Amino acid sequence: MTSEQVLAVVRSAVATVLERDPASVARETRFREDLQADSLALVEIVEIVEETLAPLARAGFHIADEDLDALTTVGEAVDYAVERL
Repeated sequence: MTSEQVLAVVRSAVATVLERDPASVARETRFREDLQADSLALVEIVEIVEETLAPLARAGFHIADEDLDALTTVGEAVDYAVERL
C-alpha cells in the first residue's frame, strides 16, 4: 500500500471522527493543534485506521498507545503505518 493510499485512509478516519473535509487534512496537519483532537478522538481515529489497514498487513496492524502519543502530524502517522504494513 502506498503512502498516498494510507493518507487517504487517515484522512477518511479524521473526517469521520472530527467531521472535517478530508481535503483539508494534509500531511503537515497536526492532530492536537490544528484539528483540536483530544485523546478520545485520537483513539477513535486509530481504531478506524487499524480496522481498515489490518487486513492488508502481513501480521495484522496495530498502533501502540505509546507510539500514538509520539505521532503529532498526519504525515508522521502515515509514515508510521507504511513502515508497518
